[in-house]
Amino acid sequence: MTTRYSFLFLLAVLGSLLLGNTPSARAQFLWQRAIGTATRDETAEFMVPVAGGFVTLGKYSSLSSNATGLFLTKVNYRGDTIWTKRQDLPHAGVLYPRGLIVDAAGNLVASVISSPPPPSLSSPSLPLQGQLVKFTPTGDTLWTRLVPSSGPNESTLTVLVLGNDGSYVAIGELSTLPALFKFSPAGALLWTQIVFYDNARNGYLQNLVAVPTGYLLFASSNTNLRGKYILVDEQGAFQRERLATFYGPSRLERDSQGNVFALGGGLTKLTAQGDSVWTRSYQQFGVLLAPTRLVELPGSRYLLAGQRYNGPTRDVGLAVVDRNGALLRDTLLVRYNSDENVAGVGLTPAGDYVVAYGASQGPIGRADQMLFAYRNWNRLLPAATRASALTAQLAAYPNPTADAVTLEAADGHPLTGHWTLYDMVGRAVQTGVLPGVARPRISLAEQPAGLYLLRLTDTQRQTTQTLRLEKA
Repeated sequence: MTTRYSFLFLLAVLGSLLLGNTPSARAQFLWQRAIGTATRDETAEFMVPVAGGFVTLGKYSSLSSNATGLFLTKVNYRGDTIWTKRQDLPHAGVLYPRGLIVDAAGNLVASVISSPPPPSLSSPSLPLQGQLVKFTPTGDTLWTRLVPSSGPNESTLTVLVLGNDGSYVAIGELSTLPALFKFSPAGALLWTQIVFYDNARNGYLQNLVAVPTGYLLFASSNTNLRGKYILVDEQGAFQRERLATFYGPSRLERDSQGNVFALGGGLTKLTAQGDSVWTRSYQQFGVLLAPTRLVELPGSRYLLAGQRYNGPTRDVGLAVVDRNGALLRDTLLVRYNSDENVAGVGLTPAGDYVVAYGASQGPIGRADQMLFAYRNWNRLLPAATRASALTAQLAAYPNPTADAVTLEAADGHPLTGHWTLYDMVGRAVQTGVLPGVARPRISLAEQPAGLYLLRLTDTQRQTTQTLRLEKA
């Protein structure tokens, strides 16, 4: 059930701005939605952009029916619900969604940790087990794969990414040892690699991101020592390691330029080999903002979304930063008496911000999935930034497109230079040269439906811009 209503309990508080007179934060909202039912809890753990909108993944639970399972929802760019699906897991006593990706065919793949309920209240908890679940683009279950375990030992799957060769790669544990798993698109387990953090102390794998040469992992220590970044190749073989600048990021993200960002207590920019370039931290009203999601914006800027602790609860914070991590604008969104966790952040074709999060006390019934669209801040950036980019600002139309897009600069002058098209996981899938005409066309006919980033370097204007495209 989808409910449209005004969030009277949602207060938007503007944080540190570089501007003076700006519109109220409430006026920035384009739409707000709550998704769930009055008789169940429906959480939001992950959100991914898909063709035509966004898909959220969480879990549902019902105390009256003693049932639990996965809960998926797709909304369009206006926030309208396209479908909701439940993957029932009637024998799961414990269920943790741990990852969600979209493959090249538009299928959805989730990593899950589950455990059957104990035979009785006095019985010990049963071992956890990792599962990989594949869905069609419309949320119907294709298959489920269990990670093999040995005897009573636990085997889990946590963070999941799309591999460089179209495979599904995840971190987790195999019989309590930190491990890296690689699955084929059909769900076959291709290989497993045990990744030792350190022979002298225990640790576990916490994060994973695909990079051009393989995969960059973050291994966290069970002690108060700093963790480390570990680079492995396509077969999971160790290449190198580097100490982290802080104890542990909650997520690793890669942009279209190959930069890796570690999000957690702050924001760290990394090379694809795990070397730290810089680290920034952000506060809102004197309290640390912990960013957990990032999306790339035009002009080498980034939108961050995360949690800010407000006494016993967490609120949602947004921030836009430049390529060096400097804060350009931020806002804090507060809902009283509810604990919030950010599930994902994305962009509409118009460049507006969409945030999905879970609320422990939603308006429909206990825990609900929540989404809102926030008007982008492009027109509110500092005047110097706007003036320098005005004549070079590019537009692409039609967007979405079923075939090709036309590029046009604001000043109408011919475009020269080169361009690269990146898919959703940052892989360069197409390149070309701008022919020196005012309205060049770029064909996307050979690319599958989905979202892309088009990076253009204009040699005449000495500018580089990134546009977000959708192939219908």
